[in-house]
Amino acid sequence: MNWKGAHILVLGAALSAAAQPAQPNAFAEAVQAAREGQAAQAVRMFRTLAQDRNGEAQYNLAVLYARGTGVPQSAEMALYWAWRARFSGVKKAKMLTSYLMRGATPDLMKKVQKRLSEDLIQSINDGHKEAMLALGRVYLELTDPADPELALVWFTIAAALQQPHASTWRDVVARKLDQEQRLTAQERAANLYQQWCDGHGLDHPDLCSYNS
Repeated sequence: MNWKGAHILVLGAALSAAAQPAQPNAFAEAVQAAREGQAAQAVRMFRTLAQDRNGEAQYNLAVLYARGTGVPQSAEMALYWAWRARFSGVKKAKMLTSYLMRGATPDLMKKVQKRLSEDLIQSINDGHKEAMLALGRVYLELTDPADPELALVWFTIAAALQQPHASTWRDVVARKLDQEQRLTAQERAANLYQQWCDGHGLDHPDLCSYNS
């Protein structure tokens, strides 16, 4: 397989806006390890950052899995991390996911969709509201067949929690559903929104209108 264009952005790569205070130095160290040919160490460092929602690290980890550099080659893990980077707003990840999905089998896509759904749901349960928009996109863009009604549920909650671009995704999907589907999605979203705020509202008093 030709991986031209699926290069690691180790030179001048911009950090994700969501990077934690301790991440810039850690990311630079991972980049340096990759430059020096210490691939296994770079994988470990990028993985730690990727799990902490650093989009650039997610992208680089996807490429390392795709190449099989420092880690056994895995189409599943490459595609998983490429989508995580895409959900994190890394623009170049769109091209990477499209490239990796060429020729992907239905079984592979199902595995990636399942892994993404489970991990994003766990992240939401842990209080990370940013995962809601991503989960909606999984149901819309990766689930086969797509489930726009369930996607609308998560877009609606994400919009209520003022996540960037969530209201646009919500409104676009809502226009494609009938009135009964929209009302059902709104009801489910309201219930899930209250559950999330009951569990995490104290940490987000500016976002949760329900009493916790």
